[in-house]
Amino acid sequence: MSTAQLRRIMALEDRTTVARGDHAQDRAWQADCWTWVCDQVQTVDEATQAVRRWPTDKPYLQEVFQALQTERLLAIPKSRRMLLSWCVAMYLSWRARYFPNQLLLVQSATETKAAYLVGERCRFVEEHLVQPQYRRAYASWRTKQGLIGKLRYQGTGSEILSVAQGADIVRSFTFSLLCMDEIEFQHEGAAALVAALPAVEKGAQIVLVSTSNGPSGPMAQLCKEVGFARWAG
Repeated sequence: MSTAQLRRIMALEDRTTVARGDHAQDRAWQADCWTWVCDQVQTVDEATQAVRRWPTDKPYLQEVFQALQTERLLAIPKSRRMLLSWCVAMYLSWRARYFPNQLLLVQSATETKAAYLVGERCRFVEEHLVQPQYRRAYASWRTKQGLIGKLRYQGTGSEILSVAQGADIVRSFTFSLLCMDEIEFQHEGAAALVAALPAVEKGAQIVLVSTSNGPSGPMAQLCKEVGFARWAG
């Protein structure tokens, strides 16, 4: 055997070992979103444009991801600096990249507001992983306003799609997950939620995330039902 042949065999063995390692790592990340987030995900501070690793020293964030992975109907009240919009974006990205044939809807008061979460959060997560070799290929589509409002992962066929508020819009899709972002500020939020609830019985997930002016609105009503009724600015 020549030296050149030996080098080719050794190089092939090295690549096979790396591939096996990557496959094992991917299985671990697919099993637990929090692990993937802590290992690979970065965020950006829009005020300074600084890209930062995800904080792992805030216990409530891990609890949020545990709830996202286990609860089919989940409402999360938020305030500024809690990073909950980032949490939802990471969860959507994780679902799209690891699970096939998912339709993940992001609904907000307008398609433009929903597209911000898709284009400026979900897409950022995928494009700025700590180790670029783990990025996954996707196609993107823009809204009429020029914002990226849809991502489709090539490996899984799963989509993250931004939509405007409204019960009719919810009824027009058979979704795997519906994220109602800032539901308190959707005039048609309550009607859309009622329209979406039957999908939960069929296995879909609904996630509500919103700040609230209190004491009225879908999120405020849910919070009052569980005994949380104090609102601070």
